[in-house]
Amino acid sequence: MKERKYNFDLAVLGAGTAGAVAAIAAADSGLKVILIDQMGTAGGSASLSLVTPMMMLYIKNNPMCSYISDEINRKMVELGAAVGKGDNWFDPMILSIVLEDMLMKRGVKVLFHTTVVGAKRDGRKICAVETFSKSGKSEIYADYFIDATGDADVCELLNLPILHGNEEDGKNQPVSLRYILGGVDIDAFWAFIRTHADPDAEIPPRPENYDAAVTLDMNRIFPLRGVFFEAIDKGDLLKEDATYWQVFTIPGRTDALAFNCPEFFDLHDADDAENLTYVQLQGKQAIMRQLLFYKKYFKGFDHAYIAQIASLVGIRESRRAVTDYVITKEDCHFHRKFEDAVCISNYPVDIHGRKLNTYAFEAKRDPEKPYYEIPLRSLIVRDMDNLLVAGRNIGSEFVAQSSVRVMPTCRAIGEAAGIAVSIAKKKALSTLHEVDGREVKAEMLNRGAIFE
Repeated sequence: MKERKYNFDLAVLGAGTAGAVAAIAAADSGLKVILIDQMGTAGGSASLSLVTPMMMLYIKNNPMCSYISDEINRKMVELGAAVGKGDNWFDPMILSIVLEDMLMKRGVKVLFHTTVVGAKRDGRKICAVETFSKSGKSEIYADYFIDATGDADVCELLNLPILHGNEEDGKNQPVSLRYILGGVDIDAFWAFIRTHADPDAEIPPRPENYDAAVTLDMNRIFPLRGVFFEAIDKGDLLKEDATYWQVFTIPGRTDALAFNCPEFFDLHDADDAENLTYVQLQGKQAIMRQLLFYKKYFKGFDHAYIAQIASLVGIRESRRAVTDYVITKEDCHFHRKFEDAVCISNYPVDIHGRKLNTYAFEAKRDPEKPYYEIPLRSLIVRDMDNLLVAGRNIGSEFVAQSSVRVMPTCRAIGEAAGIAVSIAKKKALSTLHEVDGREVKAEMLNRGAIFE
């Protein structure tokens, strides 16, 4: 095997929600960019973990804070793979195709099936990352790096300080293995829900354009409670199968449903390979069990089949970087604003477990601007001069991260990171810590990003 060496202005590690957008934003600035991912598809959780739909930000008009995100959404709607403005329900598979098309047209060097296994540094700067693939070992040299791995893998390889899990015991949020069923008669299923619902259940309307969701949770009142309990009593389901059960329709797939389960409540180390392997093995068994349950107890599932199982475990939170500023739960709760803000959000706390912990941030904290802001400083790794983080692994406390981690925010964060690098490169700044977040936001707005 021949060892290869690459040289770029920017190396983005991780082609997920944040990484793909970061690479596009930097390429739009004229930088020579390489994007590396261990899998064979762009989109990360959104495509490989089948995380659909995209969560809303709970701000009027749902601003994406990203011109690239708006472009993605428009393209998805044009292809019939999203509805409305494209900022909520979408088809995960088509999303990966759209992202990869955008990357190729921008001239980004994409390197899939490649894992980052090491990093070289010279003082406070990374010189290169070491990778391994079927081609053998390679070294990627760059002036700047963005850790968009989701798990702060580059920070970990550099032995930098890491935040992990909640502050009390270091436990991560539970993980899930999502799946999609095809061959479902959705009209028959909706009719079944109505005829078998609890008397006090809230039943969503039949989805128009397949853009509605049914949320069933054993901790809440939901339409099919009695059916689940019957199956559990007869041994056709486990209680864990119904503790968290959530299903969504998919635009463009008129006979398909996407399931946000099974969820694994007792695995609290989301960056442990043995845990992830357990989820893949036991998750498929649970999915098969659930399919047989649907066929036996539900209407509309006679011809249902497993169309897709996530190839990537759905991780909500794992390792997080220590950055120049670490976002706190108080920042979110009190709708704090920052001079160097590059994104806004009002997504609620969303901490999974056997008891779902969700609560909205109080809008009365700032009635004029009912949202919090994410500062550029939370993307700049504290102990390095040419390293940013983007995505769910930015500097944030556990509770704050449960709000920050959603896709619209990760896209905006990725865009800000890519633009921040371009500004540092253009001005020949000695360190990313010198980049002015106000200038980054101004450039995002100049390119068409909408914040309010």
